[in-house]
Amino acid sequence: MLIRTATQDDDEYLVRHHLALWESYGIGPEKLKPEAAQTIREFIREGRAHFSLAAFLAIEEGAALGSAACQIHRLPYPEVTLPSFRKFGYIWHVYVTPEARRRGIARALVKHALEHLKAIGCTQAVLHSSDAGERLYESLGFRISKEMRLDL
Repeated sequence: MLIRTATQDDDEYLVRHHLALWESYGIGPEKLKPEAAQTIREFIREGRAHFSLAAFLAIEEGAALGSAACQIHRLPYPEVTLPSFRKFGYIWHVYVTPEARRRGIARALVKHALEHLKAIGCTQAVLHSSDAGERLYESLGFRISKEMRLDL
């Protein structure tokens, strides 16, 4: 298996995997915007242009078995600290096809994402995990942090 950096020519793999990720969470197509695929494409383009986005593919025998993306975290508030003190990177879209799971592919993809975030000067990596992914992320050194939510 080869882990490689995804190029713009690979964006359709990323779109398909991102939509499959939602499906794996039980969110069917009827709950997605009709323009969901185009929204993902635009997000990726904007991320590459403005947020140092990198994506990685796990390839085996010509098939994309998994993917992950990472970029500078888009904060929902003004950033006032120096990047040398606090520059968050965000890992999103970690996906492995069901038939290829439990082979270390997600771990390899996340390690590539972490290396990219380090290379662009990030001081901390952030991600949101599914219940199924928590053990993997904890084994890579992530810790559960406090986030508060309220349904409106």
